[in-house]
Amino acid sequence: MNVTTTAQPTLDSTTTDAVASTAARDLVNVLLLTSSLERGGAERQVVELAKSLDPSVFRVFVCSLSNDNPLADQLGPIRERFTVIEKRGKYDVGLIGRVRKYMKSNRIDVVHSFMFDAEIVGRLAGRLAGVPAIICSNRCPHWQRKKFKLWVARATAICFDRMIANSYAGMLYERDQQRVSAGKLCVIPNGVDTHRFRPGSAPTLRDDLNIPRDAVVVGMIAHFRGNKDHDTWIRAAAAVLRAQPDTIFVSAGSADGDTDQHNFGRARRLCRDLGIEGSVRFLGPRADVTDVYSMLDMKVLSSRFEGTPNVVLEAMAAGLPTIVTDVSDNARLVRDGISGFVFPMGDAEMMAQRLIELVGNKPLRDQMGNAARLRAVEDYSVEALAQRTGDVYLDVLRTKGAARVTIAISAKDSQ
Repeated sequence: MNVTTTAQPTLDSTTTDAVASTAARDLVNVLLLTSSLERGGAERQVVELAKSLDPSVFRVFVCSLSNDNPLADQLGPIRERFTVIEKRGKYDVGLIGRVRKYMKSNRIDVVHSFMFDAEIVGRLAGRLAGVPAIICSNRCPHWQRKKFKLWVARATAICFDRMIANSYAGMLYERDQQRVSAGKLCVIPNGVDTHRFRPGSAPTLRDDLNIPRDAVVVGMIAHFRGNKDHDTWIRAAAAVLRAQPDTIFVSAGSADGDTDQHNFGRARRLCRDLGIEGSVRFLGPRADVTDVYSMLDMKVLSSRFEGTPNVVLEAMAAGLPTIVTDVSDNARLVRDGISGFVFPMGDAEMMAQRLIELVGNKPLRDQMGNAARLRAVEDYSVEALAQRTGDVYLDVLRTKGAARVTIAISAKDSQ
């Protein structure tokens, strides 16, 4: 799968050779700036990108604006260049100066920011620090973002050089709704570690959760947020259980609260109202997410909007057929009828029909799971993510005539 971009073309072999022919003086210093490294999709992409960028070309630094960083332990050798510059309060203007100082002291050539707080700080601090290439991200169309944040994002758009959207839907949103110049936009889908996420089984986890080893298990791995629409998933589960009463449904993800006004509280109440609480397990956030995938027979995502959802790519890499709503780029990831099913947003009846079809047909689950795994390996690996993203960094540096684009790849080319 090629990167689709409306920005400057990424470096081809001729450009790369031209860059390599310049005397290499140093690596390109890249700062991945994130609002946190908690257990979320965008945060996992920061970690994967940090570990996968070519170390013979890029020296990667990672900075979080929060002390909530459980994923930092997964950075491997990059962990030694991980730091926290904590945001102090809701409106911490001084944070921009502290991040600017960090960028200057580490001679940062490229800053790539993730999530709103880091996006704004990265744009402003990067400009003040004279960082040659300022890259920002769109993780999904921000239909629910507050107007003030939308205004701040639009007002600081002049500060960045390129925006990498992880979905076509996100790119179109930025172009049409936020008025970002098409020349600044490009699309690079998320990547998944296909070595970590792979087909397997987790009978011990089933035993721990009191789930029969021969039961068909349907999973939804998503935090309880309004756009995830757990209600549709639960209503579909009730319909499936009328036809296939031994099916087990598993939810993994952080709760937003227990009251009926919270998404999690409402989901629990709906299970009780529908009489299916004995067949639905709420596991909360899980550190053993690879085992959770291995325990499942299929994966569901009932979102109202997304970017390129990591959980879909992870499920595909794990060899699971996936049933997703036809929103954002979901239908680009899941080939309807081949590697899973795509159904209309909010259509619990159609979701149930597709689930019943899979619950009662193991050969079809295996066939779709194999197709999903192959697609993840071929088109959505972290290696592809790193190559495409690194090309954007170098392209921006080259376009701006940055002196330190003289990177240490000539030695690699001569090997």
